Amino acid sequence: MQHRDGHDVTCIFHKPFLNSPDETFESQNFDFKIHFMDMKNPFSYLWLSRFISSNKPHVIHCHRNLALLYGFFSSRWLGTGHWNPILIINRGTTYDLPNKIVKFVFHSSGLDHIIAVSEAVKRKLISDEGIPENKISVIYGSYDDSRFRPDADGTDFRREFNLEQDVRVVTCVAAIDRRKGIEYLIDAAYVVAEKRSDVRFFVVGSIEDKGYYSSLKSLICERDLENNFHFTGHRDDVHLILAASDVSISSSIEGEGITGALRESLAMKKPVVATNVSGNYEIIRDGDTGWLVPPRNSRALAEAILEALANKSEAARRANNGYKLVKRLCSPEVRYDKVLKLYEELINLRRLL
Repeated sequence: MQHRDGHDVTCIFHKPFLNSPDETFESQNFDFKIHFMDMKNPFSYLWLSRFISSNKPHVIHCHRNLALLYGFFSSRWLGTGHWNPILIINRGTTYDLPNKIVKFVFHSSGLDHIIAVSEAVKRKLISDEGIPENKISVIYGSYDDSRFRPDADGTDFRREFNLEQDVRVVTCVAAIDRRKGIEYLIDAAYVVAEKRSDVRFFVVGSIEDKGYYSSLKSLICERDLENNFHFTGHRDDVHLILAASDVSISSSIEGEGITGALRESLAMKKPVVATNVSGNYEIIRDGDTGWLVPPRNSRALAEAILEALANKSEAARRANNGYKLVKRLCSPEVRYDKVLKLYEELINLRRLL
C-alpha cells in the first residue's frame, strides 16, 4: 500500500549465505525493491549502514527480533550519525524476550517505538519487561483480504480428501509445536467422535517439533482416531481449507498475541472456537463472536465444537459478528492507516527534537 501511494519502499529479507530465496518470493513479481541479506553476517551490517547513509530512509520497520538487531546495530552503532531513521519493531507474542541483547535493544533509546499486535502483548511488555507505556502502540495484525474472504471456494480441498457433502470439517491452522496444545484438540476430537461420526479434524501447519509430532500420532492411535484426525503439513492454500471448514479451532496453551488464524477465519465468516490465552479474547468474545474456552481443557473444547456444529444459526450469528469486528479492527486498510499515522507522528516528533 505504501508503494502504491507513492512512498519509496525497500524490503529486506533474511537469507542465510549460499541459500536460495524461498520459492514463495521467486514466484511473485514485486513492484518495489527487494534485497536478501544474511542478517547474521557482520558484513551485512556494513551493507545496511551504507544503504541507510545513501538512501536516507525515514523509517526502518522490523518484524522479527533478528531484523531488529540487524537494523539497530547497523543504524545506531555503525551509522555515520548524519542520518538517524526512526526504528520500529513489531511484537506479536506474549513470550518473554529471548535474551539479554534483545532486552537491551527493547529498553534502548535507539528503539523508537514498539507496535504490539494486541493489548495483551502491550501489558506484558509493560508489566514484565518494564517498557514505558508511551513507547508502545497497539495496532492489530491484519490478513490478506484478497484470499481470506467469505466467497472463497473449498470444493477442491474436500475433493482431495474425499469428503462427502454431509461430512463436517473442523480445522486447526497451527504449526506442530507444543505451545499449540494439539494433544488437547485430539482428546476433544475423541469426545466429539463418541457423539458424532460425521466430523473430520484437520491440523494445517509445518512440523516444528518432530518428537511432539510423534507423540501426537501415538495419541491418535490410542484414541482410534486414524480416520478422523489428519495432519496436512504446510499448505499454501490455507484460505481454501478454511473455506471447506465448518469450524475453525485454536487450542493454543500460551504465548499468542492473537492467533492469526482467528482473524483469517472470522474474515471468512467461519465459526471459531479458541482457547482464552493472551489476546485471543480481544476478538473472540464468548457468546458474541465465537466460543472462548479455558486452555488445556479438552472437555470444554469438545463441548464448544459440538455446540457450534449442532446450532448452525447460532454459529452463523457469531461468525457474522466476528466478521464485522475484524473488518473494523484488523482489515488491511485499518492497519495501514494506523501504521502510517504512527510513522508521521514519530517523524514529526524527531523533527521537533
